[in-house]
Amino acid sequence: MRTAGMFVELGQTRHPEPPQSIADHIGPEPLEDADLVTQYLDNGYVLIDMMDIQRDVLDPEQEILSGSSILTDGGWLWRQDLSYYVRRHHVALPPDLLATIRRRHYAMPSVEEDRLIALTDYAEDLAF
Repeated sequence: MRTAGMFVELGQTRHPEPPQSIADHIGPEPLEDADLVTQYLDNGYVLIDMMDIQRDVLDPEQEILSGSSILTDGGWLWRQDLSYYVRRHHVALPPDLLATIRRRHYAMPSVEEDRLIALTDYAEDLAF
C-alpha cells in the first residue's frame, strides 16, 4: 500500500518507511490544479474517522478538524489533513499520486467494499 502525507511532525505513532518530514515537501507555489487535486483528496473513502483537532504544524495558530482521519482511493492512503497542507502550504504530493489523480480526471474511482475493509486493517496499523 502506498501512502502520502504521513509526515513525522503530524504525531502518528507509526510511519511508513522511510519517515519523511513535511518541511522537505513544501513547494514554492501552489499547483495550477490545486482546487481539483484537493477536492479529489477530500472525496477519498474514509477508513478511519478521527474526531480530533490537529494543530497546523507549519502555522500553530491554525487548527484542522479531523486531521488524523485516514482516507483512500483504493491504491493510496493519506491523512485527511493532506488536502489542507496542499492548499495552504503548497505541500507536494508524491509524483505517482499526482499523476494518478490527473489521469483519473480528478474523479474518485469506485472501490469494492472488500478492498476497503482490507485497507482499514492496514490503516489502523498506521494510525494507532
